Order: sequence, then C-alpha cells, then structure tokens
Amino acid sequence: MPHFDKNLTVEQAFKTHAGARRVFARFHLGGCSNCAISETETIEQVSEGYGIPLNVLMDDLEKLFDQPALEVGDAVRLPDEIRSKIPQLAGVPELGKVTDFAAGAYTVEFGDVRLQGLAEDFIKAETASA
Repeated sequence: MPHFDKNLTVEQAFKTHAGARRVFARFHLGGCSNCAISETETIEQVSEGYGIPLNVLMDDLEKLFDQPALEVGDAVRLPDEIRSKIPQLAGVPELGKVTDFAAGAYTVEFGDVRLQGLAEDFIKAETASA
C-alpha cells in the first residue's frame, strides 16, 4: 500500500517522511524563491504546475521507504563529506547512537551533540561480534 497519495498536500508529504523535502528539492521545487511551492498545494497540483510527471514524483517519494533502515540503538558514524563540510562537527565523537526514529528521520546522539537526518546521512558502524 502506498505511503503517499496525489491528493496529499506538500505539508502532509513532509510529515509523512522527512525525506520528502529532498525529493521536491531534486526537482528544484521549494529550494529558492523562483521555485517556491505552496505547502497547501497537493502533490498532483505541484506535478501539473511544474510539468513533472506525477508517476515520477510519486515513485521518488515512495522510494524513500525502500532505503536501508537503521534501528534505535544502532551505532553510526557521519560520512566524511558531512563531517568535513560542517566545522562544528569536527570535535564530535566518531560514533553516535540512534536514539529515536519518527517520520523517516533519525535522531542520533554524538556525545552531547544531537543530530537529525535520514538513513543516508549516517553510516552504520559495524560492531565486532564476539
């Protein structure tokens, strides 16, 4: 059963999965003032208004639920490209722990630093099994 429906508003899509913002951004929707979309428009209205085939947009939204999942309690690390782009992350511990999951977004604690992101924003750390 699909998670998204063409009659959902953009705001509802964002609440269904945190990654929906990235899907719209890949189509250059909502990222700048020239590409602004109204969160009260439906996915179908956005599709028609911006000339993006509805099936392509819907497929990309549904693929968010196919991504590899993390579990609460998993140890993860930040990809080097994220750590190197954000100076404030230079001092956080190498490994963090997933503490929560809601609407496609993970909360990960790296010592005193709490970050939120999608599964693709973290790398699951392989733990040595006894």
